[in-house]
Amino acid sequence: MKIQQIRSATLKIKYGDQTILLDPWLQDKGTGFSAGVVRAEMAGVRNPMNDLPMTPAEVHASVDFCLVTHIHPDHFTPHYLPRSMKIVVQNDEDKRKAGSMGFENVVAFEGDTLCFGSVTVTKVPAVHGDNTKVAEMMGPGSGYVLSGEDRKLYIAGDTVYCSAVEQTLEKHRPDVITLNCCAATMPVGRLIMNLSDVEAVCRRAPKALVVATHLGSVNHALLTGDDVRDFALAHGLTQVCVPENGEIIEA
Repeated sequence: MKIQQIRSATLKIKYGDQTILLDPWLQDKGTGFSAGVVRAEMAGVRNPMNDLPMTPAEVHASVDFCLVTHIHPDHFTPHYLPRSMKIVVQNDEDKRKAGSMGFENVVAFEGDTLCFGSVTVTKVPAVHGDNTKVAEMMGPGSGYVLSGEDRKLYIAGDTVYCSAVEQTLEKHRPDVITLNCCAATMPVGRLIMNLSDVEAVCRRAPKALVVATHLGSVNHALLTGDDVRDFALAHGLTQVCVPENGEIIEA
């Protein structure tokens, strides 16, 4: 498999006979939302905070389908995406949202699995917040496990480390894991993984390659890519990889 870090949680994944664009957020720098923050200096900063590493057309070239963990404005917007592109979403609610944006070919999970060519995509739980209030406010999100090659890929999505993640790791035993781990935090609480969560995943899946993503693009993030690199080095987490925007990881 090949995993290309595009920006934030957007990844371009070559797996089996499919090329997948994960959580496409191709919006121009500084033209999107500004989240509520706990760091005063980031208040009012508009997202995304950096440019794409290539043109939007290059990002979605040769893509078979977009896979969306949940429809939040840093994971899916209509900017620069062909409306005929196949969009795969977690549920009927997100299918309606994508359809209202003008997308004509939207597929929602009805059960836990969908197949595309040689690739099976299995939907797995995610908990989008470190307390009940945050998780309810953020709404449902999903992770996905891709199988069909010799190596399994677990896309954790927007989640904190929790029993659902532990159960996915135990059941599917992925060889490669992508973690959204900028510790995005709003006044109500933390939304996704932090450094201790990354370490917990590594300890639970010591043989897996862990690709750290969702870094450097949103104003409510508390961690940068360098923070994750430094933490991994200090704690002996040699399996952690933090790609730069545009970089391709072969696994």
